[in-house]
Amino acid sequence: MNLKGKVVVITGSSSGIGKTTAIRFAKEGCKIVVNYKNNILGGEETVKEINKLGREVLLVQADVSKPAEVIKLFKKVEKKFGTLHILINNAAIPNDKVPYLEASYEDIIDLVNTDLIGPMMCSKEAIKFMQKQGFGKIINTSSIRGAEHGGRSVVYAASKAGVNSFSKTLAKMVSPNIQVNAVAPGFVKTRNYDKLTKEQLDSFIEQTYLKRWVTEDEVADAFIFLAKNDAMTGQVIYVDAGFTLK
Repeated sequence: MNLKGKVVVITGSSSGIGKTTAIRFAKEGCKIVVNYKNNILGGEETVKEINKLGREVLLVQADVSKPAEVIKLFKKVEKKFGTLHILINNAAIPNDKVPYLEASYEDIIDLVNTDLIGPMMCSKEAIKFMQKQGFGKIINTSSIRGAEHGGRSVVYAASKAGVNSFSKTLAKMVSPNIQVNAVAPGFVKTRNYDKLTKEQLDSFIEQTYLKRWVTEDEVADAFIFLAKNDAMTGQVIYVDAGFTLK
């Protein structure tokens, strides 16, 4: 797919991987929909960076764990751009906020609704556009934790394993005209790690074969690659400095 002029929705693009990916797609000539849940200042900063590139951009507040807000998001996309070519389901709660054995039903369902049900609901809305135009790309943000085990983040790992299965199963359902893939980042030094000690941070890097952090741009590279490539569907690409080799 030639990315120039394509409309790209990136959920959770007010910071971190989502923000970097939004800016990278703008550099490719895309029209960008920036989404945030609470971080309006981050969303506005992403928009400011995209404006500098001279690209069309729309900022939408929506909580992807709430079906009504998902519908609102895509109605605003339709009103502004009339269509949608690429959806990147990136919004997520990055780990279990409460240890699994201490977690309430509400703790568990909040994470699952955001990290798994959210991408499912957003994809349903995106597919409506894509089926009408006869093509489109859906790319989900997974995680190394969805591969085999999730350390101590039981609910997060289960949700990301669900994202992997969802990506592969949906790819079969909407083929041949719509491609569905996932990018599974490894340890990316986002704000999620800000409160950890140096010893804790070093312990993450020691689990990788390349002994280094993955950068946000390196993850964005994978999103760009999958958006351009028309021969891949149902795949999970691990950008993880070799973590999953273990």
